[in-house]
Amino acid sequence: MADVSKEIAGQHIKVAVFAIGNVEFALDIMQIKEIIKPIKITVIPKAPRFIEGVINLRGGIIPIVDLRKRFGVKAAGAESAKERVIVTRLSRKIIGLIVDSVTDVISLDKKNISPPPEIVKGISSQFIKGVGKLDDRLILLIDLDTILTASERISLKESL
Repeated sequence: MADVSKEIAGQHIKVAVFAIGNVEFALDIMQIKEIIKPIKITVIPKAPRFIEGVINLRGGIIPIVDLRKRFGVKAAGAESAKERVIVTRLSRKIIGLIVDSVTDVISLDKKNISPPPEIVKGISSQFIKGVGKLDDRLILLIDLDTILTASERISLKESL
């Protein structure tokens, strides 16, 4: 019976679904440390424009990336009460990602995940590792490792 559960676990991926503008994105829950409401952000001079600054989360200093700015997507608007920070692990570092809202946690069947189309307009394809299909929804799976380039990681490290 344990073999069956391992087989099922290998066929699905659990993801947290979040919105940026009118687009649904997802991130593997294994990469998420926690999801919090936004707290006071301290601005870092000379940081890349999509780095909002840093927060102090239980004594840890965490850089905050605004995914709307990173992806070049306009904010949803007046729904700032739904805005969240997804605290994630990125190459042994903890960073926070600002999103318009977190909608749910779902299990995606791996056979319903396709590679991103070769021609992706709007959101840069470098950030997308796949497109999940769930009923009539298309959910873009984020490649967390590409959110910050190597030079941006170095720049951010020097700023802190």
